[in-house]
Amino acid sequence: MHSNLSFKRESLHLDYFMDNKNRICQVLTWHHPKDRKLCIVKYDLGESHWISRETGLRYKRMLKSYSLEGHQDNLINFKAIEPNYFYHSEVYDVDFLAVPIKRIKHYFYPEDRLKEIIDEENRLDDIETKVKILAELLHDNLKIPFNKMGITGSIVWKAQTEKSDIDFIVYGNDLAQDFNDKFPVIYEIFPEIKEMSPEKRMRYERSMAKKSGLSMKLASKYIAKKKWLSVFDKTDLSLVFSPLPSELPFKYGDEKFSPIIAVDVECEITNSDLGFAYPAIYRIDNCRILSKSTQIPDLPLERVLSFEGALTGYFLKGEKIIIRGLLEKVTDGKNNRSFLQIILGTKECVGNEFILYPEDYHSFLSK
Repeated sequence: MHSNLSFKRESLHLDYFMDNKNRICQVLTWHHPKDRKLCIVKYDLGESHWISRETGLRYKRMLKSYSLEGHQDNLINFKAIEPNYFYHSEVYDVDFLAVPIKRIKHYFYPEDRLKEIIDEENRLDDIETKVKILAELLHDNLKIPFNKMGITGSIVWKAQTEKSDIDFIVYGNDLAQDFNDKFPVIYEIFPEIKEMSPEKRMRYERSMAKKSGLSMKLASKYIAKKKWLSVFDKTDLSLVFSPLPSELPFKYGDEKFSPIIAVDVECEITNSDLGFAYPAIYRIDNCRILSKSTQIPDLPLERVLSFEGALTGYFLKGEKIIIRGLLEKVTDGKNNRSFLQIILGTKECVGNEFILYPEDYHSFLSK
């Protein structure tokens, strides 16, 4: 089985594609093996309310949630259905679903779908109309170029319903850095877009508290820092950020990660360019490991890598933070060196991992 599909750019987080059995898959992360795409198999053919406008096929959702448990359930289900999609990553020493490129039938680019919506004059549904308005607002008031935006989720493969969220992407590290501070201007000039309701915000806070082990009070403090959490009339807006292909820090296979032990670390952020991406990266220095262990090798601790978006997107260069997560040894084969990193979003630390400002960490310990 061979695919004639060619890719116009590197695959990025929240791209989508259709496999050769018409399943709809969501791309995970911004780096992939040469012959596969790490992903979630999000929709399969079945009787439900997602219908592709291009094919007329009806779909049911296969992903129960975006939690670690939801990902594991997706992995187990499709390991049984499509054993060839099961992939053990030597980079992460973790199992993923990864669809072979030869099994990919069609690839959906969020930036192309958004351009299609922006260019369309007449035949837009209510959700697409809102997407177009949002794109124009961000372009005119936050000076984000149209070619640095995209739309993902069910809208990217033309299966949105009246209850769909708007999952909007902004591409480019420089745009992500100050987007959070600039976005509230949208509330002032376009009253139909409002800050998220207290009830919806509380669901976010509960989710963060469950993932991190933090109190609801602390979770509330950090969620409030994401000023772009909003709703357009009755449609929830999700703003996500992705590096451009030219900004990707390393390629799949350049590095390999080996878990060591869960730790608490005090440090300073020296670079937060990828702090809004998935996975997020913070470069760190002046590190002091607060946990006592004889297992920690004598190597520099240089990086935080987070697969848990609820815990990132709050911190900037120069800030002091304390991290609780899984310490790993990174073997950089490309540069023939080794260093340490802390990874978040692992099964080893689920429910007990976070990044906090020092005063919040000490408040957390005192409870």
